[in-house]
Formats: sequence, C-alpha cells, structure tokens
Amino acid sequence: MFVFPKGLVHFQLNADAQKPAFAISAFGSANAGTVSIPSTLFNTSIDDKVLALAFKTDVATIRTLKKGFAPKA
Repeated sequence: MFVFPKGLVHFQLNADAQKPAFAISAFGSANAGTVSIPSTLFNTSIDDKVLALAFKTDVATIRTLKKGFAPKA
C-alpha cells in the first residue's frame, strides 16, 4: 500500500518485466488538487532513464526538457 499526500507527484516502476504489476488507485476526496506536472517532474531527482521510459522517449530528450525547467539563478 502506498499513500501519497494531496498534490504530490509520484511515479511507479515495475522493475521486473517478467512479473506484471497490478495497482488500484483512489482519491481521498472529491477535490484531488492539481500540480504543474512539467516543472514538478523535471525538477526532481527521478532518474533520467526512468523518465525516458515513462514518456517513451530517449534520455537526451529528457535532459533537454530538464534544461527548460531548471531553477532560475
């Protein structure tokens, strides 16, 4: 069981391709909240390879996207 606080971006990865994963999800309220996914996802420590797999692209594209969402100095 996983519990994610309202508005927290999360991801899941089944690391064993030989054993399918099964998940059931539910919201704790009718107002689940919103989060800006691009800036939240690309400013995290999620591995570039995992993001590339999730978005069905390559690592170079993920790194290019991350440059656009880097914190301003």
